[in-house]
Amino acid sequence: MTAMTQQVIDKIMRRIDPTGDIHEDIESQIRDICEDTESQLCVMLDEDAVPDKLSYIVVAVSVKRYNRIGSEGTSSHSVEGESMSWTEDPFAEYMRDIEAWKNAHSEYGMHVRFI
Repeated sequence: MTAMTQQVIDKIMRRIDPTGDIHEDIESQIRDICEDTESQLCVMLDEDAVPDKLSYIVVAVSVKRYNRIGSEGTSSHSVEGESMSWTEDPFAEYMRDIEAWKNAHSEYGMHVRFI
């Protein structure tokens, strides 16, 4: 596990339970979710590691995935007047940032050079 991964996991755990009273089983789930989220983002970026500038995406998506445990595969849920809905792709709202990073770090990105 990288140092960044531990920092990301710590942030996720603080967001899920600010008191820091997280049971070992839940911490294990959070680690799994974080690792899966990092792996998926690495594939999207075609990188071996998530750049520090995009680590906030791992935190946000991991928290969303954690909060959705038990409701995977469901697009909405309503109980006694409380209604929740989810998007299919937890990365959807971050695609602009992901694409901007890819363009800025691509050999063929949106950069123009005048000679």
